[in-house]
Amino acid sequence: MYRNHLSVFTLIALLSFYAHADEVDEAMGGFDDDPVSVTQEKSTEDALLDGFDDTSVTAADEQKSAEDELFDGFEDDASTSTEIDDETSSFVPGLTGKLTQQIAYSFDNDKPHDNISSFKSSLLLDYEHKFENGFKFKANAKAYYDAIYDIKGSEKFVQDELDELRSEVELFDAYIEGKITDNFDMKLGRQVVVWGRSDTIRVTDVLNPLDKRRPGMVDIEDLRLPVAMAKFDYFIGDWRVTPIAILEQRFSKKPPFGSIFYPLPFAAPDDKDYSDVTYALSVGGEFPGWDVNFYAARIHDDEGHVVDPLTPSVHHDKVNMFGTALNVLSGSWLFKTELAYFNGLKYTTVPDKSFNRTDLLLGVEYNGIADTLISYDWVHRSLEEHDERLLNELNPLNKHSYQHAFRVSSDFMNDSLTANYLLSLNGEKLDEGGFQRAWVKYELGEGINTNIGVVDYIGGSLVFDEYEDNDMIFADIAYSF
Repeated sequence: MYRNHLSVFTLIALLSFYAHADEVDEAMGGFDDDPVSVTQEKSTEDALLDGFDDTSVTAADEQKSAEDELFDGFEDDASTSTEIDDETSSFVPGLTGKLTQQIAYSFDNDKPHDNISSFKSSLLLDYEHKFENGFKFKANAKAYYDAIYDIKGSEKFVQDELDELRSEVELFDAYIEGKITDNFDMKLGRQVVVWGRSDTIRVTDVLNPLDKRRPGMVDIEDLRLPVAMAKFDYFIGDWRVTPIAILEQRFSKKPPFGSIFYPLPFAAPDDKDYSDVTYALSVGGEFPGWDVNFYAARIHDDEGHVVDPLTPSVHHDKVNMFGTALNVLSGSWLFKTELAYFNGLKYTTVPDKSFNRTDLLLGVEYNGIADTLISYDWVHRSLEEHDERLLNELNPLNKHSYQHAFRVSSDFMNDSLTANYLLSLNGEKLDEGGFQRAWVKYELGEGINTNIGVVDYIGGSLVFDEYEDNDMIFADIAYSF
């Protein structure tokens, strides 16, 4: 199944290249809420800065002040994909929104869903207000309702899945930011701070948890969960020093018991609550043709571990993280690397020890083909003083582990259509599971966009063997106002 699907997806990627070579305006692919787009006709200065931005830029972020643009090359903080076009609403100044209807169809008989895995309606509201003194307040919230649970009958589903996936209302970004002095900025409130360079694999990007409830279907930039922080930026020449106080302790949302992506026959324990303050620091600089950042953080481990099976709860002990990220631009090539060292990691199967781990990412991006971006990221994780008991973890931990990510994104029809392909595989020999996804986004008209995509899960590990039969096609249509 893997080889057949892989050949189909490879053919899609090759067709996109031939489409550019022959200057045709049609392509096949899949979709996502925020596909990567690349503008090739740039000034020399724009080309130099492209790819060096630590910020995951959304549509709302694209309308920046001239002063913001000055520091865009090494901005650490990022807004989530919940942000939308910063336009003035016709009924409330500063208020914009987006209505989305999505359907996901599972190729296999996914009882009790019976193939229709999701039929979700969602509303995003985004508010922004700029004060006369230059400060800005921004907030956005999202609500969704998945009708499939009531269409099929809620009595057929496990309560944990109903509680997590049937409906949700959540406040995302909610912050105030501005300049205190000419070289000193502040940003206070719920926000996303992105460390590192990779668009697919997280190494130094450790400050925000992820929504992992439907793995493989959405890019990381759309999965980060905002956290309340107090962030300050102090600029010294080409350098920026960013101390951060993390005021809210949140952890990644994982697939609930009973859902198709939950691999165990029993429910997992709840996360332990924490109300303390943790801290982080980044120091970054940008120079002609390259940029660099250094990171340090003392935070709660996002994965967590169970201490006492008799009174189960997932503990998230504090760990230290030290890292760096480097970008080097050479013509149409962008070379990137990330290095992170974690101290104090603990695991459920080895309760009497703590571990240290070193993660290394090497990546390259190529944008020498018109309107096309190609990237490949490789990560090696090395666990010091490996213990054989770690092989009994739900995700067995070897002394050395590997992850690969290959991505292609192409724009067609005057940027009104974007075709994408992503292959993510684990293992030194790419044989320990993963997924591939193809998706396309097409602009139907002003404010109306549609997306169509397919996800293929690839077996090879305990978890991905459980996911292997969850292949699905999904589509949505969205109206922005």
